[in-house]
Amino acid sequence: MSRRSSAPTADAVHHTAIIGSAVAQWSKLAWDAQVFHDIQVNYPDEPEPLCYAAINVCIAAQSLPDWVEATLVKRQRRGGPKFNKAAFKALVAQELPTQAVCEAIANTAKHANLRQSGWPGGEVRLIWYEGDEDIPPGYVLEHFSKDPDRCSVAVSSFDALCSGWWRVLEKMQMTEDAPAMPKWRQRQVRRTFGQALDDALAGNLASEAAFAT
Repeated sequence: MSRRSSAPTADAVHHTAIIGSAVAQWSKLAWDAQVFHDIQVNYPDEPEPLCYAAINVCIAAQSLPDWVEATLVKRQRRGGPKFNKAAFKALVAQELPTQAVCEAIANTAKHANLRQSGWPGGEVRLIWYEGDEDIPPGYVLEHFSKDPDRCSVAVSSFDALCSGWWRVLEKMQMTEDAPAMPKWRQRQVRRTFGQALDDALAGNLASEAAFAT
């Protein structure tokens, strides 16, 4: 994966229109993960949208380390602490076990051949479940690894990936005053709950879980 850390991240808005920071790229990752989540929950009988959305999540996740690295290198050039790439990679590996899965999937999707680096022996399976009285029938996307303890349902892995990346950004002091609930998510919730969201953001409700539908 090519990394161009020398360019200031803010310049990227000339091509992205809106993404110019690591937090903004994280917001896109969270968006892609929600799209996948919604398809998995509401349209599980449609395999193509489910798989396409999963690939989008993986490509967004693969891009996020580039944004973080570019920001840290820029900080260093402005007199900040030296960027330790090895330590950053170790932190990502420790905090984000799904990141290697996403990078392998994204590389395969982009380069038209199997790329297993970081996820040797890994496999994505689209499995049909008949369902029961509580769960409708449909496809479920699952990640299988050589280590059975690392096998997971994609919808849960992607949700955890977003939370984990936010923790990494906090540790890198990149979140500043940015809310952990992305602005697009705030607008979604406000359309549904109105003033209740403003009360939650003011600290009157415990978390976004209060808005679960």
